[in-house]
Amino acid sequence: MSDSPIPCVPIATNLDTSYGPLLGSIWLACMFYGANCLQIFVYFINYPKDRMALKIMVISIWLFDTVHLILGCIGIWQYLISKYGNYVFLSGTHPPLFIAFVFSGMVSTISQLFFTFRIWHLSSGHWVFPAFLIPAALSQLVLCCFYTFKGLANSTVQNLDDLTKYATAVNALAAGTDTIIAIIMCTLLVRSRAGFNKRTDAMLARLIILSVNCGLWTGTFALAISIMNTAMPDNLVYTWLQFSLSPLYCNTVLGCLNARGFVRNGIQTDQMYTSFHLGSAFGRKPQHPLNVTVETRRTVDNESIDSQVRYSSAYLIL
Repeated sequence: MSDSPIPCVPIATNLDTSYGPLLGSIWLACMFYGANCLQIFVYFINYPKDRMALKIMVISIWLFDTVHLILGCIGIWQYLISKYGNYVFLSGTHPPLFIAFVFSGMVSTISQLFFTFRIWHLSSGHWVFPAFLIPAALSQLVLCCFYTFKGLANSTVQNLDDLTKYATAVNALAAGTDTIIAIIMCTLLVRSRAGFNKRTDAMLARLIILSVNCGLWTGTFALAISIMNTAMPDNLVYTWLQFSLSPLYCNTVLGCLNARGFVRNGIQTDQMYTSFHLGSAFGRKPQHPLNVTVETRRTVDNESIDSQVRYSSAYLIL
């Protein structure tokens, strides 16, 4: 007759630093996910003529984020509701939360590859930036898969301390990649400002702010997770932000795509203001044609400005 398994001895656990942050992170992720659902609705309403490849990318990143959130909810439900008090279960590792980490890596990788493609487009097809940004983005997904495989292979929670370095490496690499992406896009936009008038420079300033936001929030969250994971490896405080990272990446991509209308409106407003200013300067109403010589010269200037603006904002108007 075989012996029945002996349950683990109950160990006092501080929920404030263990499952409490994990539960709070799920709540925060749900808030970001709600914003993502609104963003994807706005996207398909306003941009029905986008290329099919772009639509597939948008749907994929949203679906991966959805699966990530569902797995996170299942995992926290098991620990705090269905298996609460089962110390044999609580002492082991289980698939939902680990697999959710893989889907988070998929979302972040797609997001960074998307912005890398826009950098390539903005830099007129130069491969110097994608040459190191693409491997950096893909390596995060590889590390996430390795972390999940090792975590599920080690069946006890006590053995997870050895995996802390991999989780820290993933978040540190994500923070560095996001920061580099934001710096490169801002640098390319600043270099495109030469010869612009004040109104066009103001519009480029708005584009630079949007570029900073593409990597600011995700990079800040990833860096904060790495710091907390390194400083407090014996608890789960870092998970306050961990589950929010995937919906934040998704929100960044969708927000950038939906901002294209704002950029186009800025270009049209600038052109309308320029036409009105020229008509007033010659004492004529805006709808009256200008002198042929002046009109030809101004038309060339406007086309030049328009082409430069569209080139500088190419990463928003794909």
